[in-house]
Amino acid sequence: MAQSSLLKSVIDQNYPVVAYGKGVFLYDIDGNKYLDGSSGAMTASIGHGVEEVAQAMKVQAERIAFSYRAQFTNQPAEDLARELAALAPDHISWVYFVNSGSEASEFAIRAALGYWRDRGLPEKTKVLGRHTSYHGMTMGALSMSGHPARRPDYGPLLHAFPVAPPVHSYRYARPGESELEYAERAAADFEQAIRAEDPQTVAAMIVEPIVGAAGGVLVPPVGYLQKLREVCDRLNVLLIVDEVITGMGRTGDWFACEHEGVVPDMLLVGKGLSGGYAPVGAVLMHEHLIETMRAHSGIAPFGHTFSANPLSMATCLAVLRLLQRERVLDNVRQRGAQLARGLRSLAERYHFVDDVRGRGLLWGFEFVTDRQKRETPDPEQQISSAFVDVCFREGLLVYPAGIAPFNNAAIISPPLRITECEIEILLEKLDLALAHMSGCFSTRGAKENPPRSATLAYSEPGSGL
Repeated sequence: MAQSSLLKSVIDQNYPVVAYGKGVFLYDIDGNKYLDGSSGAMTASIGHGVEEVAQAMKVQAERIAFSYRAQFTNQPAEDLARELAALAPDHISWVYFVNSGSEASEFAIRAALGYWRDRGLPEKTKVLGRHTSYHGMTMGALSMSGHPARRPDYGPLLHAFPVAPPVHSYRYARPGESELEYAERAAADFEQAIRAEDPQTVAAMIVEPIVGAAGGVLVPPVGYLQKLREVCDRLNVLLIVDEVITGMGRTGDWFACEHEGVVPDMLLVGKGLSGGYAPVGAVLMHEHLIETMRAHSGIAPFGHTFSANPLSMATCLAVLRLLQRERVLDNVRQRGAQLARGLRSLAERYHFVDDVRGRGLLWGFEFVTDRQKRETPDPEQQISSAFVDVCFREGLLVYPAGIAPFNNAAIISPPLRITECEIEILLEKLDLALAHMSGCFSTRGAKENPPRSATLAYSEPGSGL
């Protein structure tokens, strides 16, 4: 193979060349087969090589692949916006299309600041996030992200936006504290952070309903999102819910905020919106934001060249209609329950696996050296990355997660159409990989540190599978 000119994440690493995909499996040019247990980066929601989507792309490309948003609308974009709005929480009835989750975050920033300017409050310019969070790699999105491993790329150019404490029941819930008590305390901490910044200068808060890569599927205590909604209403701050990972059925609901009946002011989606068949994101917006825009400038925040291009819109429309026609969310709940049982069973067998957590087909767990003390491996050990490599050799793709010193988590998030048999294959491969990982951990405590049922409390059946 000729020397590559393609700049890759690890410059000198030899990556296998993917040849094709079918369903939940990927194949490289050497004939190796991989079960896509992470949907790439929580993206390939309907699986690979779906002929129906490929045909929709072909048909649209033969009609019109590109038109500029300031000159034309197009029918696929109109239909997709209408169908997304119909699925969204009440009063979320407008959609703006962008090209990625990062761009969705950027658009949300500009929309929030523009809203407050129109309302005569131009001093409201901060968008506050949480430590241990991730909203994208562009400057505005990363400014809102509590992801110290990625923020140094921009050095001093980023705003110091993330101010609220992380929400991580396994790490930060107090002994004897109930789920509701922790939810109230965590929301109060966010309120205190807003007050410390001065609510008169805060335009919005942004949260992931379940933290993905930054934390490894951190499911908040029940009631937390509702209480954040109350905080925003009380302090005159917009609520942006980032569902780039969790949206479009990943958790068993169309949107994870539905689990608590929370209606945000803006809802960000990406990844599963196109199932990986096109680079697309979207901002779903509450009616009151549009009413304010209409009453003043009558102009939406400026967009991008490829916003709402017909080819991407037709692709997403085909993905969405497949999800609806096949009732894929039912499969997510059933296979999610199966996956949860399997992961908990593995945690009982491997003393270094703890805090299995998740919802639907989005699950994570942590590697620990001591269950009782919840001690993590040395961050320099890069245990999550090591686990990804071991899984890869077993023909299984998983996703590393967490930020040092808690860079010890892994994410399991297979395509939403995965079958019962394929879940069993996934668990078998995971079992083999964990067996290989045993050498990284002392056998000390396998019996003295049994699985703690308390670490699973927030992901038991009934909490959203």
